[in-house]
Amino acid sequence: MAAKLIQVSDDAGANWHTLPGGSGNLNREAGQIGDTIFGATYQSNEAGVINWNIGANALYKGFAGYLAEVKKQGTSTAMTVEAMSLVAGKTFKIDDTAKEIWDRSQTLTVFDNAIDHNADVEFDSGYTVLTPVTVTGKFFPTVVLGQGTSFTLSQGADAIQTTTFVIAQANGGYHTFDPGLRTVGLEMANIFADASGFNADILARTEFIIELDPVGDGLSICRGFYKLVTVNQDGDVGALEEETINFNLNVPEGGDPSILTSELPFDWRHDALSTLSTSVQKMLEAFTNETKLDARYLHDGVNGQTGQIVVTDLSLSGGLEAMNDFTVTLQGDGVLTNVP
Repeated sequence: MAAKLIQVSDDAGANWHTLPGGSGNLNREAGQIGDTIFGATYQSNEAGVINWNIGANALYKGFAGYLAEVKKQGTSTAMTVEAMSLVAGKTFKIDDTAKEIWDRSQTLTVFDNAIDHNADVEFDSGYTVLTPVTVTGKFFPTVVLGQGTSFTLSQGADAIQTTTFVIAQANGGYHTFDPGLRTVGLEMANIFADASGFNADILARTEFIIELDPVGDGLSICRGFYKLVTVNQDGDVGALEEETINFNLNVPEGGDPSILTSELPFDWRHDALSTLSTSVQKMLEAFTNETKLDARYLHDGVNGQTGQIVVTDLSLSGGLEAMNDFTVTLQGDGVLTNVP
């Protein structure tokens, strides 16, 4: 029996990347437009504009869920003349990954060839970088968050319908969509411990910078600004008290639109050595950058259907006795065509 494949591409189909999942579906549904008339004894409906989507799962294969690390910012700590390396163009990043979370309430000074530059780490286009580039300021080390046993990172995006008469008539009657407002949240199940301090945190409306490393190797991590919104605990007599906490993304206000926090309140970072599937990395990039991909659903590995998509759900769940598993929903954008 031929093997089923679900794949995505970010280069118009020149290269396809297979999702590391075991279950998937392709759904097509036409709008039901009532056209029942006088004298009819049966309800009548006309088929309208077609909407389609692909659903699947995608495993972070090769790593058991117990390896996951969920951390928060610790105590602000000084750093002095830390080395930075070129990312691209005139954008630089700090070399020491343990010092990547900077305390934005404190002054950061960027030096180029030991000359003080009170600027972003992305230099102005008219400026010639001499190197070495270094930075002095304060950073947050990370510490373990709670006494976790499982987590769900929700990553969702609205799909904004853009269909018009002209578009639907040209593409055979398919809806079109653009990426819309994104929503990120984190739910954790914990063994209750007073020392975790979540009751005080929800009362104080504490800002959290949370880092999730699904497999604990530092090669694919996400970070975001959050606030605690629910703290619930329960337990039976003679059993451990359990606690469920929920965080929602809290976007800091940035007075300067070039400041990193105003652009990226949440983001993923992938090292070149990361073993996270390329297909998942491509979908995460599309989600964070609000771009579209092509996707194809091959029911026998060869034949199927393909079209452009918007990533509308890429939630990740994991736990002590589970694999890290992404839930994938890809909203079709326009025509769905046959493969081959």
